[in-house]
Amino acid sequence: MEIYIYGYGKFENRKFTNIQDQHVFFGENEAGKSTIMSFIHSILFGFPTKQQSELRYEPKKGAKYGGQLTVLFPDKGTVIIERVKGKAVGDVLVRLENGVIGGEELLKELLSSIDKQVFQAIFSFNLHSLQNVHQMKGEDLGRFLFSTGTIGTDRLLKAENELVKELENRFKPNGRNPKLNSKLKELRGLRNDLRRLEEKNEQYVNLVGKRGFLEARIKALRSESLLLSAEQTRLEEWKKVYPLIQKEKQLKYELSQYNELVFPEKGLEELERLKQYQKEIERKRITLKQRIEHLKEELISLQPNAELIEKENELTKAVESLSLLEKWKQENVQLQVKLNKLDEDILHMQNKMHLPLTDDEILSINTSVFMKERAAELQAKQKRLVDKKLELDDHFQEEKRQLEELEAKESSLKDELLPELERKRLQEQLSRFDSKRNLENEYEEIKNRLILLTDAVQKSSAKVKNEKLQSTIFALLFIILCMWGIISDTFILIIAGGAGAIFAVFSYVKIRSTSDSLLQTEIQQLQKQKLEVEISMKQPKEHLEIFEQKLNRDTKLREQLIQLKIMLERQQERYDQVIDRFESWERDSLKLNREIVLVGEELRIPKAIAAKYLYDAFELIDGLKKLYQERKFQMAQYESNQSAIKELMIPLGHLIQQFLTDDNLPLQEAALLLKRTLREELDKQVKYKEKNELLEVLLDEYQVYQLEWDRISSEISVLYTAASAKDEQHFRELAEKAGVKTKLLEELNNLLFQLKLSSYTEKEAEQLSEKPVELSLQEIVDKREKKEGELTLLQEELAAIKYEIQMLEEGGSYAELLHRFKQLNAEFEEDAREWARFAVAKELLQRTVNKYQQERLPKMLRLAESYLQFLTEGRYYRMIPKQEGSGFLIESRDHLLYEANELSQATTEQIYVSLRLALALTIYEKYKFPIIIDDSFVNFDSTRTSKVTELLKQLKDHQILFFTCHEHLLQYFPEAEITRLNKQNSVSTK
Repeated sequence: MEIYIYGYGKFENRKFTNIQDQHVFFGENEAGKSTIMSFIHSILFGFPTKQQSELRYEPKKGAKYGGQLTVLFPDKGTVIIERVKGKAVGDVLVRLENGVIGGEELLKELLSSIDKQVFQAIFSFNLHSLQNVHQMKGEDLGRFLFSTGTIGTDRLLKAENELVKELENRFKPNGRNPKLNSKLKELRGLRNDLRRLEEKNEQYVNLVGKRGFLEARIKALRSESLLLSAEQTRLEEWKKVYPLIQKEKQLKYELSQYNELVFPEKGLEELERLKQYQKEIERKRITLKQRIEHLKEELISLQPNAELIEKENELTKAVESLSLLEKWKQENVQLQVKLNKLDEDILHMQNKMHLPLTDDEILSINTSVFMKERAAELQAKQKRLVDKKLELDDHFQEEKRQLEELEAKESSLKDELLPELERKRLQEQLSRFDSKRNLENEYEEIKNRLILLTDAVQKSSAKVKNEKLQSTIFALLFIILCMWGIISDTFILIIAGGAGAIFAVFSYVKIRSTSDSLLQTEIQQLQKQKLEVEISMKQPKEHLEIFEQKLNRDTKLREQLIQLKIMLERQQERYDQVIDRFESWERDSLKLNREIVLVGEELRIPKAIAAKYLYDAFELIDGLKKLYQERKFQMAQYESNQSAIKELMIPLGHLIQQFLTDDNLPLQEAALLLKRTLREELDKQVKYKEKNELLEVLLDEYQVYQLEWDRISSEISVLYTAASAKDEQHFRELAEKAGVKTKLLEELNNLLFQLKLSSYTEKEAEQLSEKPVELSLQEIVDKREKKEGELTLLQEELAAIKYEIQMLEEGGSYAELLHRFKQLNAEFEEDAREWARFAVAKELLQRTVNKYQQERLPKMLRLAESYLQFLTEGRYYRMIPKQEGSGFLIESRDHLLYEANELSQATTEQIYVSLRLALALTIYEKYKFPIIIDDSFVNFDSTRTSKVTELLKQLKDHQILFFTCHEHLLQYFPEAEITRLNKQNSVSTK
């Protein structure tokens, strides 16, 4: 694991590396231990929000807020989690080992959806948690340990206490002060009082029933009166509407007289407008026609000479080119002088080269920049090869001399070396005389081996004699058997005896061939070795020193020979390199000569000249080629000027003959006259074009007015047709009748609009028209007055009954008592429902605890008991959950049961630690998160501290991060697992 803090609290750009499986962060107060713990929580689960009470640790010096953790996940490998300031909890970036990148969703998946609260409750505990243990007394201590062992915190205990408190505040079976108890007592008293009053008031019940009847009757009469009032209002409205309906019928009759009249809307105004517009169009047509005739006469007088105008460009070009004639003639004189000079230079260059090449051959030779560089490069290469040849000759002589000297030294050393057999013999003798004890041991071994082999030979000889005797006996028996077969003429006996005799003879021979020759040979060798060892043991010590000196000298000579061979090999390599360089030079020289010959052929020069003067020959050819090209260019310019002069004279002469009557005028004067005539014709052409365009515009305008006049005439005809009029006079008469019809329609529409505002449909209007409206209205008024009179009588009777009821209620005491009873009963039911909610919650909590005790708690308790037994050295070894309620009984080695509050504070802390560790390793065993501990063991003595640190080291599946400010705890951890912090924001890791 690795911690890298960009900026968090007092830390800025700080990195903690090499964090071990068991790691201690040691530092005094304010050294940053709590900051690092908070940083780990914040990177994993997000920065605290500003609404939370938890510290945010934002850097004060402007550093980047956040950092990263490098964490090892068993199934994902190394994962880098980076969180920086962003949204509420910060922006997180997660990078997996396989290159996958994600955010909060990926981080939740890696953390198995564990939130910060659960993580801190299960895997992170501190001194504050233990101080809570110290502050509890009585049964609360056992319940606190049970809650901690269940979910990791005392939230279960707090929830249970809060539920019990809420239930007792509302109801107790024998209580008086709780809400439900006091309200229930008051309800019972009110119920008894109501029953007594109801028994005394039977008359009251009858009056109440009559009051209800009268109130219902009054309500019905009021409804009927309202309906009659509405009907009266509608009849009064009908009285106003009836005259309008009569007027509508009259107007419809008058309009029926004009049903066949059809006249266009605003037809008369449209006719007047069209007639006025037609007069204006006619006046403009006459004016335009007069202007068109005048323009046609002007166009006839302005007709230009089109043929001369067509020759405008040709004439202009010919006149403007007259100024070039003298210039071209002067240029030709200068060009002739240059050509003569070029001929002289070419002749001089040809005499220098003495090559039989024509002009075209010279021009075809490639004298490009590339060819020039190639010729120069070849000449430079040729010079470098000559220099290289001289250098190689010197190197060859030097390397050859050194090689011959080394070979002579090698031969001399080989002559001084000892022969191999002699050297081997000396080494064997020296190896034998290395120590006298070795020679004696070797002598004893040879001696013992000879004794063993001699005994083996003797035994072998005796065995061979026995085997030969047996073979001889068997052979005699089989011979007797064979002779018996011959005597008795039994073929089987003959064969068996003969075969047995042959086998016996063969065995006898084999025994002789496999004698102890091998043992004899080995005995002889051992005897020879024994003799050599005896001789060696008798030889004087001076001989050994001589042998050793000879071998040392030979060894040095051999080492010198090896070094000399290495030097000789290196020298041979250098010599071979010089030879290779000679060969390379010859190849380069041959290749260069071929290239020079090829370039010479391209330049069309002989091989002898190319081999010595390639670049100089190229310079001469290049200069001659330039002269030829210059002469060719000047000659082309001269011929071009001559051709241009001829081309200029021909078209100008044709124009003078075609458009001038006098052909004998000078060329310059004739050209100016042609130019002036052309200008006059162009002016006429411009005026003709302007007048012609104006004529076209006037003709178009005249055509537009003509079309407009025809359109107006057509529209007037359409109006006559729409009104079915014969002429203009008839159209005007129909217009007067249409005006009368329009006024009637407007009056009818206004009348219909007023009728639409009434609420009567056509069917209702027909029904009301059948009977006079005054009669119907009088009937409604009579009915309404009768109902109102009855209503007044009933209201007076109701008032009297209400008075009697009021008197019977004794000033309202029964009503108030009844109201108080119902109000109190409603409050009681609401409080009872609230009490039931808390009771159900407590029951669900108890069921959850019971289920946990039966299913998950046993496994956790077994591990916690083993931890407790280890920490207390067997003094306490069992935790027994209580049958009722929550809490534990602790059993000692004496089989005595203790409540948690009966034990010492240190023992209680040991129980707490055992439960927390067991909870993390059993209930949450699939989450392999690090366990973070902040100074939780400072109240332990040395024995308890040693035990708890030893227990932590046994937790191999979880990383342990231990934060402390107590230096005496460091003795339980190696220096490699300790990171020391100081107040100056520096870190040291040993």
